[in-house]
Amino acid sequence: MIADIDLGQGLRLRTLTTHDVALVVEATGTETARALWGPHPAGPYTPQDARAALNAWDPAAGGQVSYGMLEHDRLLGALGLMVDGPRSAELAYWVRPESRRQGLALRGINALTRWTHDELGLDRIWLEINPANTPSLRLADRAGYQYEQRLPHHCRAWTTPDPDRDTWHDCMIWGHTNLTTSPAI
Repeated sequence: MIADIDLGQGLRLRTLTTHDVALVVEATGTETARALWGPHPAGPYTPQDARAALNAWDPAAGGQVSYGMLEHDRLLGALGLMVDGPRSAELAYWVRPESRRQGLALRGINALTRWTHDELGLDRIWLEINPANTPSLRLADRAGYQYEQRLPHHCRAWTTPDPDRDTWHDCMIWGHTNLTTSPAI
């Protein structure tokens, strides 16, 4: 699940490791919302937060991997791939606040979707999106994902570490199927 993909125009998408702690700290420095990496509260990451997050997304563990969108060793955004079956994975994404609305997420999603289908042989990649997140819903559509279903109270808000005290919201599921490897229905 190690990738290094040229996105053109000086951008690349590569697997993040624990050697990238400083990149994550710098990239989240102006963040006021949750970033990509797990149950972290809103706001910037400390070096300890970044190290813990990157350890949790260690590609050697095989469950979930984080990919950074970099421009000259500056982390502009990240995508996370969470394998949930032998031929399926969830894809998540985050772009640093000052780099949003520049098409970076679309470029990253398109590249990682193609790569997971072609290189990892995954048939289905899917997104979980909060119904109130209109920009992400539009992005899923522009990236060629198809709306599948709405799951009531499925996604956690992560406002508290205790799931029993947290709030949960509906999630819209959007999927992308590799038509060259998936059986006809």
